[in-house]
Amino acid sequence: MHISARAPRHRAMSMTPLIDVVFLLLLFFMLASTFARFGSVDVTLARETGATSRQAVPMRNVLISVREDGFYAVDGAPVELAALGERLKEKGGEDEARVIVRASTGAVAQDIVSAVDAARRAAIGPVLLVH
Repeated sequence: MHISARAPRHRAMSMTPLIDVVFLLLLFFMLASTFARFGSVDVTLARETGATSRQAVPMRNVLISVREDGFYAVDGAPVELAALGERLKEKGGEDEARVIVRASTGAVAQDIVSAVDAARRAAIGPVLLVH
């Protein structure tokens, strides 16, 4: 008795199940992920004003300097970011004060936003950004 060994047939693989799995995974990850909402900080840019408007609103200025190396200073005195809000409240005192954030040319955007955010949380007056 002779048994002949037949060569197995090679069928072309169907790509349909693979595509179905990829679409199901895509759908799962899209529905399972959370989309973060990024907060925004309102920024008022300082403008040149005439002498009449300066006389109408006499207000003390508190200057925050932000350098490219992450250095913060309030009216020239160095301060850490964590203590920036407290220092601004001390400088603000009883009266309302205008907070001016001056960033150097190479300052990192996150450092500037952190300074503006700390000034807004201190709530001693309007916050202006100058360069």
